[in-house]
Amino acid sequence: MLLSSEPRAEMRSAGVARAAIPSSMSVGLGGWRPANHHTLHHRRRGSIYVMVLGTSLVVTVIGLSALTITRIERRSAESTGDFAQARLYAQSAIDMGRLRIRNDPDWRTSYTNGDWEIRRAIGSGTYTVGGYDPVDGILDDGSSDPLILKGIGFEGAARYQLQVQLEAQGQALTCLEVALHTGDNLLFSGSTAQCDQVISSNNNIDATSCDIFSEVQVVGSASGGTYWITPITGITPRTMPDSTVFDYYIANGTPIDVGLLPKIGPTPAIKEVVLSPASNPYGPTNPEGIYVIDLMGQQLKFRKCRIVGTIVLLNGTADCTTLDWINWEPAVANYPSLMVRGDFIFNTDSTQPLVESSPTNVNYNPIGTPYNGDEDDLIDDTYPTVFGGLYYVSGSASIATGSHPAFDGVFVVGNTLTTNGDVTLTYRSTFLSNPPPGFGSAVKMSIVPGTWKQTVN
Repeated sequence: MLLSSEPRAEMRSAGVARAAIPSSMSVGLGGWRPANHHTLHHRRRGSIYVMVLGTSLVVTVIGLSALTITRIERRSAESTGDFAQARLYAQSAIDMGRLRIRNDPDWRTSYTNGDWEIRRAIGSGTYTVGGYDPVDGILDDGSSDPLILKGIGFEGAARYQLQVQLEAQGQALTCLEVALHTGDNLLFSGSTAQCDQVISSNNNIDATSCDIFSEVQVVGSASGGTYWITPITGITPRTMPDSTVFDYYIANGTPIDVGLLPKIGPTPAIKEVVLSPASNPYGPTNPEGIYVIDLMGQQLKFRKCRIVGTIVLLNGTADCTTLDWINWEPAVANYPSLMVRGDFIFNTDSTQPLVESSPTNVNYNPIGTPYNGDEDDLIDDTYPTVFGGLYYVSGSASIATGSHPAFDGVFVVGNTLTTNGDVTLTYRSTFLSNPPPGFGSAVKMSIVPGTWKQTVN
């Protein structure tokens, strides 16, 4: 079909020059078109295909990413859940360790230092529990040693380890509630007793020609003397140490050979020396100042000395005694100062001080054994004559005529105390709040606040 010339005429009449028609344009039925019309059409269709394909790829990637993220989140949730379970099992392990201790009074000998149970089934996982002595790695050498319980929980691939420290807490024997207590009678004769707290007896008190400036509590009766406070009778007997009270100190003390001690006449004596964790003129030192002397049936005299420690006397005669001037304190604040298996006499005058200069010429605060924080190599100091700390005599005790001992702490006598001299007593609550080994009832292991922690090994 021939094309009309009218369009050309129209174009000429509109003043459009032929030369103005781009060579890329051609005339068709629909008017003027680009010469590469078909090429552009194909390109447009190809671009749309690429766009659709790209969009599909993006959607696919997003879908795969979502699946991957879901898997990761699921695995993470599973891992988090396993970790939480492992932590719960570790806590349960420690609870089981505490239950074992509570149900077995002899747990220190029943179990060894280390793992007690390994991979014990619990829920869908397992646990391991163990006990460890942080002092020396031996559980059965001291009832007052602390304990570290470790629990490990396992769940799947998760592992959680937890530990806590326990300390020994015994309920103090009630004899430590007062400044002076006897398991049998209290006998005062021609003396004066001054006390800032209570003196008591599990039997009777008899005071002949005495002034008792103290509250008195007895199970039985109170007779004689002048009581400045009306005595209380009919009290509940106070609990006392048993024969095992010496065990810890014998086991952990350093022996002193009685044959190495100097003598006053034929009698062995500890005189004009310092005995402490840093000083032992008779042999090796003990870090806690615990020294054990087996007297092998002999008498012992303490005379003009300073002691910072716990002295344990075994197998002595009934007339073992203190003389002259003595300054005595425990090295460990809540430990006893003196423990006597048998009888003992106090024959010391607290109105006279212990002096370093003539006649002794002894330095009683040498380097390593300070007094009130002061230590030196001079011989120019004086010290009060006082028995500080806890004094325990398992048999009978007496205070000699003309003496005047001063006790700053607690004085406990297993049998009868006979007092013919004046005595001054000042109470310390240290031993009641933190009873030393042998002076508490059944020991309870309690968690030390602030010691829970996660550990790794």
